[in-house]
Amino acid sequence: MANRQDSIVAATNGVLQFMGAGTNYLVQTPAGVLYVVYVDQQADLTFRKSTDGGRTFSTPVNIFVGSITNLSVWYDRWSNIAAGLIHIAYTESGADDTLYRTIDTESADALSTQTTIFAGASTSGAGMLSIARAVGGNVYCRTTIDGGTEGGFFRLPNANVPNGAWDAARTIDEALGTTDQMILLPDYDAADMQDMLAIFWDASANEISRKLYDDSANAWAETSIATSMLDGLAAVAFPHFAVAMDIANTRHILVAWSAIDALDADLRCWTIDSGAITEVTNVVLNSTDNQGLCGICLDLITGRWTVYYAGKSDGSETFYGLVNVYSKTSTDQGTTWGPETQVTLGAREIQWLATCPRMYLGPATVWFHSDVPAFQNYNELFMSVSTLVPRAGHQLLGG
Repeated sequence: MANRQDSIVAATNGVLQFMGAGTNYLVQTPAGVLYVVYVDQQADLTFRKSTDGGRTFSTPVNIFVGSITNLSVWYDRWSNIAAGLIHIAYTESGADDTLYRTIDTESADALSTQTTIFAGASTSGAGMLSIARAVGGNVYCRTTIDGGTEGGFFRLPNANVPNGAWDAARTIDEALGTTDQMILLPDYDAADMQDMLAIFWDASANEISRKLYDDSANAWAETSIATSMLDGLAAVAFPHFAVAMDIANTRHILVAWSAIDALDADLRCWTIDSGAITEVTNVVLNSTDNQGLCGICLDLITGRWTVYYAGKSDGSETFYGLVNVYSKTSTDQGTTWGPETQVTLGAREIQWLATCPRMYLGPATVWFHSDVPAFQNYNELFMSVSTLVPRAGHQLLGG
């Protein structure tokens, strides 16, 4: 078993890192290079990268200088597109707009021209943000600011990627409440390659649903995934649901907590495509309290699913206090899960967690945000990594 270390990635500006509730901030290229997109200590949008599996990171590069309030990230290869753009949507509180820019990982990390997705009036109150690219190449963004009073659903046509203009607002799925959340995704098995799929958490209904977007009809359809799903405030800790993209099987793998920091909570798991919603075995069944947050990673070499979460299942740690990150792995597509394994080297005030949803070179890496105000006046991002440098392998499960 490899030795591990908790590497400091960067200093951040507290909850601004995850207020927008996007869940994909960590990208790994086929060459094994890790890109981390984050909100830095000055509230600027920044990225760093690592060529040694997260042990060390490059000098920070600014993407936008200003006051970032929401952030979401997508990578071309998660859409089964053989290209290297990292798509970034971000809302800022200066001009109160949702903006867009890309990093070209296959062209010396060139940054595209900044374009406007949505021109807002103000950015007070809660919001959400999610960006993803269709298999056919269009980029879509769902943005909401001011507690649901501003925003919309927008499309950047494939021909305009990455420097061109976004279309006028498309049909929205529904008006979002202040704590509703959405993860936009490609619809891999749709006949129209520009169609999209989304996982929607309706906070007022305590329900998670699958939404399908028909691009040519500019219309949405909705199917319930699960009810009695008690959400948690993104402003306190996030995310409590996450998705890995299983391109080889034209589906997505969803994990979600039925409740956060609660007795008998379950960390549930489904496979989802446009035609079926299939629940598999719970990752955690009947928690003993003090658990939350989650991320899921699909290992493209072995096919294993690894789910990360905060808090030990026996309730011996304190969620919203000091917790470790733990993981469980399935080698049979969610039929069974291995033992609970501690990932981090010590307990911290962990408010945010993410992992790369698709890993080309192991071992799987989890990146988490630790709030440690007792020691300094800013927050730090840590990455729990193997101290062994990843080695190249043969990719078995698609790009």
